[in-house]
Amino acid sequence: MRKYAGCLSVKGNYRKKNQDRACCLSSSKKGILFAVGCVCDGIGSFAQSEIAAEMIRVGIERWFLGMEPLYPENIDEESLIDDLDMTIRELNELIWIYRKENGIDIGCTMSLLVLLNEKYHVFHVGDSKILLIDDRVSQITKDEVSVVERDGKLKTLLANFMGKVEELWMNQSSGSLVPGETFLVGSDGLFKRLREDILFDVIRRKNVQSDTEAEDVLKYLIRNVMEMGEKDNISGVLVRIA
Repeated sequence: MRKYAGCLSVKGNYRKKNQDRACCLSSSKKGILFAVGCVCDGIGSFAQSEIAAEMIRVGIERWFLGMEPLYPENIDEESLIDDLDMTIRELNELIWIYRKENGIDIGCTMSLLVLLNEKYHVFHVGDSKILLIDDRVSQITKDEVSVVERDGKLKTLLANFMGKVEELWMNQSSGSLVPGETFLVGSDGLFKRLREDILFDVIRRKNVQSDTEAEDVLKYLIRNVMEMGEKDNISGVLVRIA
């Protein structure tokens, strides 16, 4: 199994800094695919949440670089996924400790896609998203939000994020990879104004056949939502299964 992937994170036209982080790493030894794509969206109401997003990005990259020499010869898929689960929970605890020791609020969402040979695994916290595009567009993560009434209006609040509590609650799922599928991992800045028909059209029309083309599709989608007036940071990882 092979894949083509692109990864981008931009400040956008309005925010003073980028509190998002994104990463994409891959390896293919003896034709066995091992890749990760991760997007973290720092909570905008916390002034320094890019610290949390960066802690997750660095932690996931270190985990991958540590596991890559071991898989598949010295560690099997189940053990690798268990190790990643433990690593994410340790990263959450580090963010929680940072909050307590420094007396500041930081936190971020995390949507993480792992490709292992012929399967995908999802680790998800918050309201960033992972979409699966084949003959339609499907969201394979659940937005962890709550709806409250304030001043007679309904308001959506983030119900879960990395560093919120010491013991992390995390959504996980898995499935089989199918050639021709495309995964799009993104912060809410990418998705709030992105029309599904535009996304579906560009994925089907482009038929990504290289990493460069995957990044070009991301650039197009980001430019589109910025032109639509998006004010948030925008980050994405696009992966097409070859």
